[in-house]
Amino acid sequence: MALVRPALAVRGRLALSPSWSVFRAIGQGRGGCHGPPPPTQRMATLASRAASLLRPHAAATLSLTRSYAKAKDKKGKGKGSSKASVTDEEMDEVVRVERMKQDFAQLVDDLKEDYIKNLSLRTAAGSLETLPVQLEGDEYPLNELAQVARKSSQVVVISAAAFPQAVPGIVAAIRGAGMNLNPQQEGTSIIVALPKVTREHRESLAKGAKMMYNKCKEQLRETQNQYIRKVKNREGKHSDDLLHNAQLRIREMAEEHMQEAEGMMVAKHKELLKTS
Repeated sequence: MALVRPALAVRGRLALSPSWSVFRAIGQGRGGCHGPPPPTQRMATLASRAASLLRPHAAATLSLTRSYAKAKDKKGKGKGSSKASVTDEEMDEVVRVERMKQDFAQLVDDLKEDYIKNLSLRTAAGSLETLPVQLEGDEYPLNELAQVARKSSQVVVISAAAFPQAVPGIVAAIRGAGMNLNPQQEGTSIIVALPKVTREHRESLAKGAKMMYNKCKEQLRETQNQYIRKVKNREGKHSDDLLHNAQLRIREMAEEHMQEAEGMMVAKHKELLKTS
């Protein structure tokens, strides 16, 4: 019986009873013998029959395992298939790539410049001198339109006597600079009280940094959509694969610049709030 147990255990301990009818059937199949075969022969025959029953089961299990592994690998390989696979030369057939890159980069550069000019903790008059002011459809630095002078440590007086028509633009530029300033007009002069660098002032500047970033993000998204529309307008003139990959690449480029802008915003927050 020691020869039978391992084979039967693999099969889940099949309940094979060594009855006389089984032995007789085996014996008749072997050679028409009407008597029971010797014990050794019976054990070997049962072991052989049990092993033959196991083979299809093991093969099916192995086949199922391999099929599952292949399906899993296929699923894993398709996970990153959404990434664009197109060169700049190929994209040039449907959109001006260099111009698009410049448009994206310019928006991020504008955000950086706004942060430098408008979100400074300095309370000196020099922080106001370079503010951009709109006048008659053009943009000028404030110090080209007016004289900036410090009246006291916390008060700056801006005189626009040479260009009185610039006063509304100067007031609007100061209020929209994100520096938490409230200019007061007195004729052609503008009085600006400079706040102390308090916690509230820092938080106000940090809020301004977030607003500027959101504006930049919206502009990047709009630029992305403009170029995607240009690509879609080329349908029927180029292959579907090229048009599809070009749109994916445009979205990727826009996302890269959004991440760059977000990194600038986070750094400015840390600078303004003095957080590590």
